[in-house]
Amino acid sequence: MAKSSSSGKHKNASSLGVKGPQYNRQTGQWENTDKLDAMMQRRSVQSYRVAEDAKSKNIISSVKKEKPVHHQFLTTIAIDIYDFAKAKGASAKGALLVLAQASLESGYGVSAIKNDDYNLFGVMGKPSKRSTSHGSVKDYSGLGGYQAALTDYFNKINKNWSYFSTIITQDTITSDDIDKAFNTGKYYPTDKERHAGKYTYNADKDSAGKNHYGEHLLKQIGDFKKRFKKSLEYQIEVNKERLKEINGLLTNNSILFTDPGKIKLEDEKRLLISQNEKFNSISNEIN
Repeated sequence: MAKSSSSGKHKNASSLGVKGPQYNRQTGQWENTDKLDAMMQRRSVQSYRVAEDAKSKNIISSVKKEKPVHHQFLTTIAIDIYDFAKAKGASAKGALLVLAQASLESGYGVSAIKNDDYNLFGVMGKPSKRSTSHGSVKDYSGLGGYQAALTDYFNKINKNWSYFSTIITQDTITSDDIDKAFNTGKYYPTDKERHAGKYTYNADKDSAGKNHYGEHLLKQIGDFKKRFKKSLEYQIEVNKERLKEINGLLTNNSILFTDPGKIKLEDEKRLLISQNEKFNSISNEIN
């Protein structure tokens, strides 16, 4: 009878996917004899794996559209730039102007990522590990990354182009406003003045010697806005689909209240809801 009882216990534990009872010679104790504990361990592992598998597959059945170009930049770094500009008193249009310049100068962050220098605005200076026809491009990798790049950008704006700090607070911005702020367009000074160090902003001229930076940047605002909204809306839909999956998993009775997989799902749910609220808010602001 004793043998039969032991065999039954071993069989039940094995069916739960855990080891049967074993004698530990070092402790002098039998291990893995609690069938209930074994069952809870098994269910915990199963539910955790279900949650992780669903997440890793990133099923977005209802989101048929292709991921927008520069999507990662537009839903991460661009959000930080937008918030930073708003904190400096920028209007939604002003924040778009800052973002447009960052996207124009860094190719939507491509050059900053490729060169690992976090330089979003083409700011010149030292330290540096690359250069352009305008000079050495400042490297922020050892100075604090994107936060340092943004802080330095606004410091230079306030020091050299104070009018820019004014126009980014406005709801309406013209190409003439931009040219006046950056000493470009018809406000572009002579080469002699520039080489004397009076002006530090490097803007490109066309073959006729005329500068069109204000026009280019204003157009970039429109292009950036379209891409930005498209990426925000795309990610909102992806998040909604993921939230449906999470809610389905959380209502599954096989997931225990203390299950680590459930805790992770609830944390992810809160994060996605918060992100959607943020993205919806920005999308509405820049309309």
